[in-house]
Amino acid sequence: MVSMRSRRLEGLLGGALDTLTSDNIRSLVDLRIAEAFDLDFKEQLYGHNDTGKRDLCGDVAAMANTAGGVIVIGISEDDSARAASAPGVAITEVEISRIRQIVAAGVSPMPAFDVLAVVDVVDGESGSVSPHGFVLIAVPRSPLAPHAVLINEGLRFPTRNGATTRYLSEPEVAIAYRERLLGAARQASRSEVIEADVLERIDRTRDAWLVVSLVPDLPGECLITDDSFAAFERWISTRRLTPFDNTRVFYNATVGQGRMVADDTNTATLTLARSAATELHTDGAGVLALRLWDISISGMNQEDDGNRIVSDEYLAATIIGALSLLAEHARDRAQTSGTAAVRAVIAPAPTASQTSLGQGRSRLAAVLGQPITTATEPVTTFATLDDLATPGRALVATAARLHKELGHAFGIPDLPQLTRDGKIVRRNWSRGQPDTVDAWAIESGVEFTE
Repeated sequence: MVSMRSRRLEGLLGGALDTLTSDNIRSLVDLRIAEAFDLDFKEQLYGHNDTGKRDLCGDVAAMANTAGGVIVIGISEDDSARAASAPGVAITEVEISRIRQIVAAGVSPMPAFDVLAVVDVVDGESGSVSPHGFVLIAVPRSPLAPHAVLINEGLRFPTRNGATTRYLSEPEVAIAYRERLLGAARQASRSEVIEADVLERIDRTRDAWLVVSLVPDLPGECLITDDSFAAFERWISTRRLTPFDNTRVFYNATVGQGRMVADDTNTATLTLARSAATELHTDGAGVLALRLWDISISGMNQEDDGNRIVSDEYLAATIIGALSLLAEHARDRAQTSGTAAVRAVIAPAPTASQTSLGQGRSRLAAVLGQPITTATEPVTTFATLDDLATPGRALVATAARLHKELGHAFGIPDLPQLTRDGKIVRRNWSRGQPDTVDAWAIESGVEFTE
């Protein structure tokens, strides 16, 4: 999936950027579409000399520093900056790789971008293609702006000014840096707000809860209508709590202001969620709270000593499930893309004397590390929405970072279920779990390690 999403450009081109054909590109000429702040035409490939490399880096940085956009290589423009002809260019893997390498080396910090080849079809019946067509460089608006390029031994910060490019003045650069810092602060503040909202909707009288939030760098948009809510109900009712079991608990779905919500309150008398609650916002942000069931002896008997033990395995599984659900909402429903901040926190029950992490791989639950009596500090990491919404190694690696850092709050150096490079440690799953873990990992292309 392409990081850049733009309804305006998709409307002009006739489809999503990663589904375009050469006919879609040539339609820009037929319609006499003009260059704009988010659309730039180039008749030829960027040159191999220093000027060509500098132009490429400047064009990409300008898009990232403004509103994002697409550079279409293979279209010429007239004096009014309208698409005049579509001769196309030669397309090779070497050229695609060269574009990526030049931008990676010449723009700081490196922005997110995709290089797409749209080739001409030679024979419609056989599906044969030609090494000729168009190259699209798709650049989303960047939360890391301002991006700099090296010009005459100095750093310059390009930006789009309508259909042309100019450079930011020194005061504008200072403002852009301030906006970058404020953006990070706003993201953290948003996480705190949506986490507090979901905590008010759950039953915390006995067990600890895991709360995972996701806030995209770039907000999306999801309209709440009868049709979109019906689709949400169908989707959430089939969601499993973790990818390793078949538990489905989202019996109740409704809407709130700027959000869709779901939980397990399936009766009129049950007002607080007992095992799961989620709030998914129209801008792509979301939060999911999952109950961490007590695996201690007191959790199985009526006698309560106030001590709670949370399974290290279940914690790993719920983090994977939460990240997947939240990212799917942001990417597929709110239509946003790029990077997101994800946070996780364990909130013990106020009535619990202490809450520990433990493992149930022996006959009795064994405590690991030291107990906590208050909520852990939130742990934060960043990942692309595509990586989180698609089951695979990157999803497991992100979950591992959160899992292990939550373990640090309990004095545990390295929780053993997941590895930081996205592998699953098979021997550290118990009671039939290896079979279900294996099935999911094989289907998702995740490697095992012992």
